Amino acid sequence: MRFIKIKYAFAYIVILLTLMTFLISFNFIPTGFEHRTIIESQSTQPAMVTENKRIFFMKTHKCASSTVQNILMRFGHMENLDFLLPNMNNYIGNPKHFNTSMISNNYSTVDGKFDMFVHHTRYSQEIKSVMRYGTIYVTILREPTALFQSIYSFYHFDKKYKCNLTEFITNRLSNKSSTNQIKRYSNKLGINQMNWDLGMDTNDFENIEMINKHINMIERDFDFVMIFEYLDASLVLFAHFMQWPLEQMAYLPLNTRNNTYKQILSNDDVNRLIQVNMADNMLYTRFVQKFKEMINKYGIEKLKKGIKSLMAINQEILEMCVQSVANKGYARTTSYKLKANAKTMCKYIAMNELKYTSHLREIQYERQKKYNALDKLMNDN
Repeated sequence: MRFIKIKYAFAYIVILLTLMTFLISFNFIPTGFEHRTIIESQSTQPAMVTENKRIFFMKTHKCASSTVQNILMRFGHMENLDFLLPNMNNYIGNPKHFNTSMISNNYSTVDGKFDMFVHHTRYSQEIKSVMRYGTIYVTILREPTALFQSIYSFYHFDKKYKCNLTEFITNRLSNKSSTNQIKRYSNKLGINQMNWDLGMDTNDFENIEMINKHINMIERDFDFVMIFEYLDASLVLFAHFMQWPLEQMAYLPLNTRNNTYKQILSNDDVNRLIQVNMADNMLYTRFVQKFKEMINKYGIEKLKKGIKSLMAINQEILEMCVQSVANKGYARTTSYKLKANAKTMCKYIAMNELKYTSHLREIQYERQKKYNALDKLMNDN
């Protein structure tokens, strides 16, 4: 009789465990690990971070990167995360590759590592040494001919080279020898801009083997690559990847200009820009294909619904926050006049990069000052 009771008790326990496993698999019972990333779940290190909060964003020039940066700055600000901040302005490196000597002690951290790095730099793998465990590496790319046109106009290359873009293509980009002799504007702007920002040596711009080697490195190092021409789709997919609510991707376009400043190019001019930006074209082509694969995996109809939702969120932000829109920013970029009773969130979503960066500096400087005072107190005999 006792054996029969034990047998039934064992069967009951097995049934109970099976039922609990079933309920957990369908999220009826929370486990506390629903936000854990693939990287963390496979890691041999202790999984202390349960959601994606740490980001290195490689801010590429004229690729809507200021808009994405603002999204990330608002998130990091809201979460009280540690930013790796430039000592002044908005660059930490470039034209030099990033190295740890560029980090300011004024805005450092207790452990010398950071949660967020979202300002202009020139990529080097040394960045990994200052980012905390679990950091997600992100960047954004743009079709190279459109990118070069935007850079030429935005940074007033016409004044530097004393000719418009079509004349520049005809006179300066007419052959390889002249192309190679063109120095980068401010030592950091020019042809193959995305690969330059991502750390590639200019001597390798026409070496297909080295280009592919560099692109392979980017593919290994970066977890998520957005595409400028499909910004809303990129943000929906990014929200899914980060397991953030879609509302976190709300934005007002920053540092952008309308198409009235865009010069119409002939087919020959476009083809020449494609040729001289060969490295960027190969980079862009590779990651557009990967982007399409990402969409197929996520689901095109699901993505369209996400885009519709994000557009509705952005429209609500615009109506709630903005009184008027003008082109009074740098180089006639879009600027926003906020409503008198606008919420605090509106101030940050419309704030330009330099002003927001200064605000974050103030926060981290005060935090570091209090940490230093506490350390001094404890070290005094």
